[in-house]
Amino acid sequence: MALKAFAWAVVPAVGIAELLGHFYFSRRPPGLEDWRNLRPAVAALRKQGELVVVAPRWAEPNARSAFGDELMPVSDVARADETRHARAIEVSAIGASAPELQGWKVESERREGKFRLRTLSNPKPARVAFDFLEHVAEATVVTRRGETETPCPWNPHARRDAGGLHGNPAFPAMRHECGQGQGYFVGVTVVEDQEWRGRRCLWGEPSPGATRVVRFHDVPLGSVIRGYATLPWWIERELRGGDIELTAWVAGERAGTYVHADGNGWKPFEFPLGARAGSRADVEFHIKGTRGRDRQFCFQADTR
Repeated sequence: MALKAFAWAVVPAVGIAELLGHFYFSRRPPGLEDWRNLRPAVAALRKQGELVVVAPRWAEPNARSAFGDELMPVSDVARADETRHARAIEVSAIGASAPELQGWKVESERREGKFRLRTLSNPKPARVAFDFLEHVAEATVVTRRGETETPCPWNPHARRDAGGLHGNPAFPAMRHECGQGQGYFVGVTVVEDQEWRGRRCLWGEPSPGATRVVRFHDVPLGSVIRGYATLPWWIERELRGGDIELTAWVAGERAGTYVHADGNGWKPFEFPLGARAGSRADVEFHIKGTRGRDRQFCFQADTR
């Protein structure tokens, strides 16, 4: 008799359980196999050079593992920002949106299993005339002490070093070697910013008491030299090191100086080029540390 009295509650209870299950599984993050199954759809949607952005960002490791370097190269994943990209594909899980694409125009949107795929266009993409990171092998690098300049020869087969836990960032095989220890070189690597996000940049740790000079020859100029600078966050978060000065010289004239202090994180800088905009000239970056060790300075720059 007691069971019959509560029989009326069985159907609603089952319905509530099904509803809760629906919400649970619909909000459950996709697994690695889901990301792998999604790859063909993203590959078909992406055109050459277009940016693939994952939302939420903590899901990006699974996406990179499934999509590979062809769809998500390091230059995109560890990008300085999104300003140069004209179009992006947002791969969204659990209904998230990428905040860095806010203000971009949505061109298309569709569901693909647990994912939402959107193509978006940048309303004002920057036109980059010259990316200094892409031409580091062609640069001339020297260490200047007073009037004396010591060359830093280019070595395309240097010894790599991944650093390990709380060690240095990955030291590349292709770099200008400046002696005085393994960390004194100029080459492209990836360091972590204040959000522990990888940033691709030009490593230029200054030698104590000297200025590192990186020269690029016959550079096509835009209206500004623009970039970002940082140290690996686990170094600069201690707020113990001295400032680092990065000065850009164009055709022998100073274009501007950026001073990086510990705690700044991944911070932008911009130097207007005035009357030299649209011309060609030699560009030099001078890197100088004021004091202290572990001045693992790294910067990104282009002219646009």
